[in-house]
Amino acid sequence: MRKWFWLGLCCIGSLCRAEPAINLYTVDYPPFVIRKGADHTPHGIAVELLAQALARSGMRAQYVDLPWKRAQMQVQAEGNGCLLPLTRSPKREDTYRWVGLIDESSQSLFVAAGSKLQLRGVADLKGLRVVTLLGSSMADWLRQHQVAFSELPTTEDAYRELSSGVAEVWAVHSLVARYMVKKQGSGGVPIREALKLQSTGIYLACSRNMPEDVAQKLGAALKQLRDEGASARIVARYLD
Repeated sequence: MRKWFWLGLCCIGSLCRAEPAINLYTVDYPPFVIRKGADHTPHGIAVELLAQALARSGMRAQYVDLPWKRAQMQVQAEGNGCLLPLTRSPKREDTYRWVGLIDESSQSLFVAAGSKLQLRGVADLKGLRVVTLLGSSMADWLRQHQVAFSELPTTEDAYRELSSGVAEVWAVHSLVARYMVKKQGSGGVPIREALKLQSTGIYLACSRNMPEDVAQKLGAALKQLRDEGASARIVARYLD
């Protein structure tokens, strides 16, 4: 069953009615999108940044709750659907319209801080339990490089396996790893970046059928907010 969450905007009624609502599909990927809460309304870095961009461009949006893999297929069939967030990759390049950059960070391999593992390349992962998020671009990368790994439903599951010693390596965005450790507070198990794999961009990715004027207006608003330092200020609130 679909669950709908309306994203409130500060705009004039006639302007809001002029644009069709954008359907937003998300995955729980703290701190970019955090879907757990008393009212289950998404929040996080990407959600806050997009809310400001929507308000600035005079658009409205509604969150649609679907399983992530199904959501990716749904957006491909729609004219007004977007995924938030989605990592840009060669495999996905021609599938979506990359409307606006949310964050630039690295995808890396993390180990427990006390681990003696030294990773110089993917060959060093042979025989190790590597974990990553189900349906993620990181999973695509590991599969492409013929690395044996396990996909877990949430980033919390992956961090829990690494910190408890069940897993030896966690493949994830560096910003996500930093947030998960911070979230644990003094009781968290420290981890370290053992190997940086690649630099990536995390985007608002939309249907290739999205009207040109809608995509341009929303993309311009996101760029303007980044240039003004809004995204950096939001990130700082979650990590500092």
